[in-house]
Parts: sequence; C-alpha cells; structure tokens
Amino acid sequence: MRPWTHLPWALLLAVLVRVPFWAEALRTPLDGDTAIIGLMARHPTQGTAMWGQPYGSPLEAWLAAPLLAMLGPTTQALRLLYFLLGLGLVPVAYSLGGALHARAALPAAILMACPPPYFLLLAALPPPFYPTTLILCGTLLVLTVRLGGRLAAGERPMPGLAVWGLLAGLALWTHLMSASVVAVCGAFLTLRARRARTLLLAAVVPLLLASAPWWVRLLGDRWAMRAVSVSDRDETLGQHLAQVLPALHRPIGGLLGTHVPVIADASDAIVLAPSWAAGALVLVYGVLLVRAAREGRRSPGAALLLASLLLVVAAFPFPLRAGPNTIRFLTPAYLCLLALVAWVPLSRASDEVGWRNPGERRAWIVVLGLACLHLLGGARLLSAWRGLDRAGAPFFLPDLGPVRERLDAHHIRHAYASYGPAYRLTFESAERIVVSQPWNERFRHYPLPYLDEVRFAKGVAWILTPGVPSDMPAPKAFEDTLGQAGGAWKRDSAGIATIYRDFVPPFGPAVVPLASAGPAGDGDVSTRQAHAGESAVTLRLPAPRALDAISLLAAPDDPPLLRSMNVEISQDGSSFEIAARRRRREERGDLRWVNGHPQYVIDHDLIAIPLGGRTIAALRISPYASDEAWAVSEILLHPAQDPSRRPPWDEWLDPGLTWAGRRAALAAQPRRDREDWYYRSLLAERASSPAAAGNRPR
Repeated sequence: MRPWTHLPWALLLAVLVRVPFWAEALRTPLDGDTAIIGLMARHPTQGTAMWGQPYGSPLEAWLAAPLLAMLGPTTQALRLLYFLLGLGLVPVAYSLGGALHARAALPAAILMACPPPYFLLLAALPPPFYPTTLILCGTLLVLTVRLGGRLAAGERPMPGLAVWGLLAGLALWTHLMSASVVAVCGAFLTLRARRARTLLLAAVVPLLLASAPWWVRLLGDRWAMRAVSVSDRDETLGQHLAQVLPALHRPIGGLLGTHVPVIADASDAIVLAPSWAAGALVLVYGVLLVRAAREGRRSPGAALLLASLLLVVAAFPFPLRAGPNTIRFLTPAYLCLLALVAWVPLSRASDEVGWRNPGERRAWIVVLGLACLHLLGGARLLSAWRGLDRAGAPFFLPDLGPVRERLDAHHIRHAYASYGPAYRLTFESAERIVVSQPWNERFRHYPLPYLDEVRFAKGVAWILTPGVPSDMPAPKAFEDTLGQAGGAWKRDSAGIATIYRDFVPPFGPAVVPLASAGPAGDGDVSTRQAHAGESAVTLRLPAPRALDAISLLAAPDDPPLLRSMNVEISQDGSSFEIAARRRRREERGDLRWVNGHPQYVIDHDLIAIPLGGRTIAALRISPYASDEAWAVSEILLHPAQDPSRRPPWDEWLDPGLTWAGRRAALAAQPRRDREDWYYRSLLAERASSPAAAGNRPR
C-alpha cells in the first residue's frame, strides 16, 4: 500500500464502522443542546457563548451554518456536521502518530477509525463542543511536536507559532477541558525554545485574542467559571473529591472501552463489555502506557503526550461537574494514548519496512487486537440503541410533532416549556414558534436568549411535558397555582404534552399611575423612586378606590425591585393586611399575571397583585429581611371593572418588529393607560439588540 493511500483507506474504514451508528442517530430526534447549535447557526453573528450557558464558543454553530444554508434547518444537517467532525479525528490521529514515528501514523489512524465505543457515541450523538474541542486539542498537539523540533533546532517559526496561539485560544474559548493540553503544550514550547523564548510572544498574543470572549467575560461575569467551579454552597472541594477519587477507575475504564453509557454521562443506562474483553483492554493499554513512560525519555514528542495525558487525568476530578460517568472530560487523554500505543512497538524498531520488521508487526497486532475489542463494545452499544424507545429513558426525546400541530392550529407563536422541548420546538419549527424556558434550568439566573421575546408576546402558551425530566411544575401543580392566581384558561393534550392557552387574567390591562408616588407615578418608565434600608414605604391614594389589581414596575437598570418584601394594603389608611409576599430564592413558585399571561417573575420586572375589586386607601411596601437598595419605576392602579367590559389583553403592535422597531413604536405611540405598554417599554429598553433580549445577566 502506497503511503499516500493510507489516510483515505483509514477514512473509508472509519465511515464503514460509523455508518450503522449514524443511521441510529438519524432516527433519533435532536436533544436540546444540539438544537441550540442549530439555532445559533441560524444567527452566526449573535452571541459569543452557547445560549443560556456561561461557557462555550459559537465555533460549532459557525461550522454548521453552511450545512444549514444548504440543507435547511433540519436534523440531517446537524447530524452531518457531527458525522464529519467524527471523521475529522482520523486525520488528527494519523498526524499525531506520524509526529512520533512515520510508521505509527497509519496504525494510529486505524485505531481511531475503530475507537472505543464512547468515541463512536461522540461521532453520532455527541454533546456539543466535545468533537470540535478534541480536533482542536489533537491539532494543537501535532503542531506543538513539530514546532518544538524547529525551535530546538534554532529556527524562528513565527507563522506556525501564530497559528498555534490562534488554535490554543479557540480551544480554550470552546471548552475549558482543553486547558490541560494547552498548558502542557505551552510549557513544552517554552522548554524547547531555550534562549529564544521571546519568540513565543508570536503565540501568546493570538492566544489572548482568540480566547478574549471568554476571559473578558470572566473579568465582569461571575458565571463565566461556573462550569468548572470546584465548590459551591452545597458541596466543598473536599466533599467532591471524596466522592470522585474512589470512583476514578470508572471514567478511565469507560474511556478505554470497558463500558459505555447509552448517551453521554448517563448513569443508569450503561452497556458493559464482556468481562474478558474489559480485562484485556485494561491490561494492554496499561502495559503499553508503562512502556511508553519508559521509552518517552528518549522522545520529546512522546514526553509531551505523556505529560498531556497525565495532566488531563490529574485535573479531571476537580471541577464539580466531574463524576464517575462524565467520561467526556477525559477524552483529550485518549488522543495522546492512541498515538503512544501505536508508537511504543516502533520506538526501537529497525529500518525494515513491513511485516519483516518485528516492531511494525507488533504495532499492527496490538492495534488490530484493540480495534476488535473496541468494535465488540461498539456492537453492544449499537444493539442497545436499536432496542430503546427514544421517547423513554435515557433519551427522553418524544415526538413533538403533535405539539407543533396543536400550536399551529391555534395560531400560537410563543410559549414556555422546559429546556429540551423549548429549544427543540424552536429549531424544528425554524423559529416560526419561539419557545423559552421560564427560567434557566441549568444555571440559575443566567440569561436566556428567547425569554424576553416570549415575555413580550401576546397569545402565549405553556407546554408541560411531565415525561421529560425537568424542574418545571407538573400539570396538576401548575393548575393549582393558576387557580390561586385567579383568571381562566384552556387546556389541550398533544402527545405527551399538556398545553395551556387562551389565558384571561382576573384584571384588565387598563391602569392609572399612582400620582402620589412622585417619580414612581409619573407615567415615565425611565424615572424611578429609589429607596434604601429596611424601612417600609407607605403610599396613600388621593382617595379610596376600588381596584382589580396593583402593579409594581421595576426600572430598566439597577437598583431593582425588592426580592424579599411584603406588599400590604389598607382600606382605611391605618390598618394594613398583606396582599402579596415575595421571598428571595422562592421566585420559581411565584406565578403572576404579566402582559396578559402567567409568568414566574424571576427577574422582578413587574409584580402584579390581584385585589378582586376591593376598595383601597393606601399601600405599604415592606422589605423582608433585606437591607438592599431598591427602586420602583411605576406604581400602576387597575381600576375595578365589570369583567364583561374589560378591554382584552390583545396585540396592538406589529408582531414582526425588531427590538429597535418596538422601542420606536412604543415611544411614538405611548399608551400610558395600559399596563402592557409599561412592561413592554421596560423589556424594549433593556434589549439593546435582538440578541441581547433576555440574554444578559441580571
């Protein structure tokens, strides 16, 4: 076989091995994470992180954008992206093996063509970032070996160092699991540069520039490191390590192929390799790693891969997200391991070519044996996939077609749902239907891309899918809370989902600003009445008045409304009773009517308090266990009205306007007699662009 045909043959083998897994992927609906990549690919210039997450670059979305442009926003387009990324690891392995020894290139490529089953999972149904980060890490290692040799020889490879810095920065921005590889590669280049270390500035500057979206955010956003934090208020570092270290053999074994989760990180759906195969994998990899450690002293490239492998494993236990089943955080170590495995039998080989060379013969025996053991585990994973219903555990990916049909039938274009269904419905409908989580289920209080879009809309629905794990309320609990809030609604069933629509609040949109509240009663959202300390604030109405509700509106910027407070009302101006309670960290249980539909008021923008037509002479806002500064922009009174005569909470703006267009329309046609004009003005003021709406820390 001629050398130029080696890589094409390895790629062909990789395609043949992966085709059955890809077929299963094509019949598997997209999960929420992958749907986010598709949505970001539709808006490639918006956002510098994975939407609703405090980490990750839009790199995969940029890679997906051409495929979506050609094939449309389809499952097939996104699956094709990951098929190609999975194949991309084969030339990376080929180059990494070849960087150690010319004849180790093809064995390394064959081993990646027939990898441990976890890498077959990553090629078909991966969590975002990981295939891309692996390609970046592998490419970085190859480049580091080659640049290190040139630096040691006294050369000045400035363009190569600039490319290295660019890739390193992009890898860090994409996923911080690459930090171990970047750190070792940087140290290796520093050692090899000897007295010409100022040359490394050619790498440092591009690294800082390429990773700037991450580290600049880190300077002002405490959430930017949340994904790799080592402790929180629920678990200390010591407690976390006490759980992870005794079970460290489990993710390492999963990396080698002793077992594989049915989906990434699943803890209750594990496919085991036969015990004899698992033992053989551990034995062969272990022996070869020991030999690599002994032989690595004579090869700078091998030493680099060993150091990278060890640092990846050593750093693995520390982040809180690491655990016995989070194999994906260890995957950069396998790139180093497979190259070492292909290289070790050749490290002392003669110059003979082919099977007459004992070293090359041993390399092929090892690689082909490991490949067969890997494929045995892969076949078991494939069999498990074929026997599982995608709507059930561990996938929880039911068909959402009936939900889309029901929403279309009622002309509903905005809704709330839990994480997976929200992003899936939005992507599968090509954003004809925009669905948001009511709060960030993964990172508390971190901003969401579509939340303000849904809050702003009219005719909003709620979609509850109790068969999909989430922290959303069950239908019965949601209905009980709605019943306590008052008003009316309709309920539909669509597949596994329950849809709530056509909401009618217990009060109308008509309001009158409380003139006696000063700046908080002037009808201007941009003004506010600020307060400090724990003292209660009492406001008297010009005259006692029957009210259906009172609404408190926040200002567009800090200070916000109180997170913990009691709102009290008085009929005679002297004795007060509590009409509403708000408590810090209990917002997810506080369902209120805002903009004509029920919302969990997690951002304290508008607190509406139904009063049922009671006559009110005064109200009092009392901080509860809080000494924080706070402000109120407007206090709005909803005059008591006969329900049959209340104006509807209908749409009075062009639904197709951008945020800039909305701001202009709201300013040009003020409707100070409607609560939703104030609320929408607040949302529009806060949204500096369509990408920023609902997508900034608050």
